[in-house]
Amino acid sequence: MRKFITHLLLFTLLLLTTFSYSQSNKDAYVVLVSMDGFRWDYAKHFKLHHLNQIAKEGVHAKSMRPSYPTKTFPNHYSIVTGLYPDHHGIINNVFYDAALNESFALSTNAKNDSRFYGGNPIWNVAEQQGIKTASFFWPGSDTDQKRPTYYKSYDDKIPYGNRIDTVIKWLQLPEKQRPHLITLYFDEPDHTGHNFGPLSPENEKIIKKMDLLMGELSNKLDQLSIGKEINLIIVSDHGMANISNDKKVVILDYLKPEWLGYKAVINPIMSLQAKPGDQDSIYKALKKVPHIKFWKSTEVPKRLHYGTNPRVHDFVIEAKKGYSLANSKTQNIKGGTHGYDNKEKDMQAIFYAKGPAFKVDKEVGSFQNVSVYPLIAHILDLKIEEVDGKFSEVKNMLTN
Repeated sequence: MRKFITHLLLFTLLLLTTFSYSQSNKDAYVVLVSMDGFRWDYAKHFKLHHLNQIAKEGVHAKSMRPSYPTKTFPNHYSIVTGLYPDHHGIINNVFYDAALNESFALSTNAKNDSRFYGGNPIWNVAEQQGIKTASFFWPGSDTDQKRPTYYKSYDDKIPYGNRIDTVIKWLQLPEKQRPHLITLYFDEPDHTGHNFGPLSPENEKIIKKMDLLMGELSNKLDQLSIGKEINLIIVSDHGMANISNDKKVVILDYLKPEWLGYKAVINPIMSLQAKPGDQDSIYKALKKVPHIKFWKSTEVPKRLHYGTNPRVHDFVIEAKKGYSLANSKTQNIKGGTHGYDNKEKDMQAIFYAKGPAFKVDKEVGSFQNVSVYPLIAHILDLKIEEVDGKFSEVKNMLTN
């Protein structure tokens, strides 16, 4: 009899725990924010009151490792799909797809063409499972398919304050219309970091502005009637490294035009297509180029998870950190850039989070950005397919 009662009590406890868990997930909200190019150590170089306060109220990581290459579109889409760029298909900010016979570029409408985008972004997963979502400019959210319920076509002229106010208005909608997952994108401090360098006075000014905005967003979320149910996650896509005009490599000067198919110099990394029979000539020529490293696409180190996608073509070329791949000798190189090997410290990104799902005043170790996807799925109780991201990497930051 005693054994039966023990089992009954354990079963009742399990039911109560399960009920409580499902209730909390039913009411959960996630606001995912990205500040483009916000390097992992900016808080160490500059006094950032608001991000430090968010860290005290929740969790922050030593750093978040971007996926390779450390570029904007590949990494933003990795964060929301849980897949490495090689697997979701956005392998750089600019590339050519031979099967489509079309190029992808941020400056053209191709960036809105869903044929380029693989994977199943987190807003799509949520919508498929009955949860409304919204996005203010997240890369990949305004394609001709796979869109959230509420989304904005990219327009960098919209003031940052307006973007925050729109997020707050979305969260004040009636429950049946209200999104439970919102993604929000800011293009700074990436823009200023490119122009002036990561630790420049100009970048310090914009970083402190972004810190202030994060404080404003955090406070406005807290003041909502559902504020205690909102999980705020703040990330970046990559870091930023110094470059200079005396450290540039004009890569095409070393290669004969008749050897080359598709080519696009996207400093400091590029993919190169060889014409049939010319791979060996290109390989021998690249061995003589100073200040670069390169691989045949079939020989890219496994840790980079790159090179199997046909959009990468035949060669991956990367300038050594601090050096640039230039189009010509007269091209003026200054400020900062990103795209280097993701093991480089200057390429590391940020992760801050607060809310009912997260522990308080907790620092965690570095983890891969593709693991943000299973983290959000867990908080919202979403069923997801297997991805590159690992929940085991991030579960230690959660309360349960």
